[in-house]
Amino acid sequence: MQVNINVSENILDWVMKRVGPSVLSSKQGELLYAWKEGRKVPTYNQIEKMSKVTGIPLGYFFLEKPPVEESSFVEYRTVDSKELEHPSRNLMDTLHDMEFVQEWIRNELQATGYDDLSFVGGIKKNIQTNDFATFVRKCLQIEINWYESCKSGEESFKLLRNYISDLGVVVMMSGIVGNNTHRILDTNEFRAFALVDKKAPLIFINSNDSFNGKLFSLLHEFAHICLGENSLFNDRYGSIDKVSATEKICNALAAEILVPEHIFLEKWKKQIREKDEEATIRELAKYFKCGYTVLARRAYDQKFIDFQSYQNFARKAVQQYLEKKQTGTGGGDYYNTVASRVDRRFFDLLLGSVSEGRTLYTDAFRLTNTNRTTFSNMAEKMRGVG
Repeated sequence: MQVNINVSENILDWVMKRVGPSVLSSKQGELLYAWKEGRKVPTYNQIEKMSKVTGIPLGYFFLEKPPVEESSFVEYRTVDSKELEHPSRNLMDTLHDMEFVQEWIRNELQATGYDDLSFVGGIKKNIQTNDFATFVRKCLQIEINWYESCKSGEESFKLLRNYISDLGVVVMMSGIVGNNTHRILDTNEFRAFALVDKKAPLIFINSNDSFNGKLFSLLHEFAHICLGENSLFNDRYGSIDKVSATEKICNALAAEILVPEHIFLEKWKKQIREKDEEATIRELAKYFKCGYTVLARRAYDQKFIDFQSYQNFARKAVQQYLEKKQTGTGGGDYYNTVASRVDRRFFDLLLGSVSEGRTLYTDAFRLTNTNRTTFSNMAEKMRGVG
């Protein structure tokens, strides 16, 4: 026997504001409106299904008033935007998932006697950019021209991700919530975030961004960890006037690691003799293995181009990536994709904990958003063991 349950109109309003159009099908959206307008009364099974689809806890649907969720993390956003006054369910659930991962790692490291990481919060805000860059290069053990060994922005990202992970920072990456391919993470809402912790600092990268975007985000968030501050990076086009002093420091650090200023000046002076501004920026982007936006910002800071030109380059970079994404073939090896979401060092730690009986397989599956088969295949991909 089906039991119909009235859901508060306030709750349904709250649900519809929290859930983006990418989550619900048109049929599911129409059903929510029908419930709200009283044209239909949901059954318990329908509410349960809606809870699973939206990611909103089942119990919330039975409240009279919307719950007050802790979303203080949005105060760390790069750009003070109205969109993030009420963060999406996708962002909040991803944040909670990463907090769960971080808590497990912290507890595991404490239990096995690991010391705190000295570089976390080891930098003061009044540091000069060149000194900050020297500190980061020393931490990562890279030369000033490290990018010359890479063939592309993708290769640069993978290289620095491994170095940062080896240093003790957990670098997770995904373009969806958990393993739900219908819950897409929107790069307009956030590109990355950082959760500071002395033992288990964590960076999460939105993989729907371009590799050049992910590369900049990775270094930007690592800078936040060195400063000891959480971060929610939601900068779309490299804003200049709307960001805080801390954000400017982190942007400057990322730019200096990717495009060292004195090398940029040498290369620019040589290229600009033979090419126009746009061609020069494109040529230097190939050399430094990074995106046009970073090079255009370097050129703007040096007054080689005006602000309008800088903005045009930033928008073109986004547009080219979106066009490339639309025409891309997609696909690829499923297990490679799943493995790319998980930090390699974290996964090694997790495998060791499972094999020694400190962590249950069910918890390991939850931590990695996998099942037994996927977890086993990931282990094979990442460590060469079954």
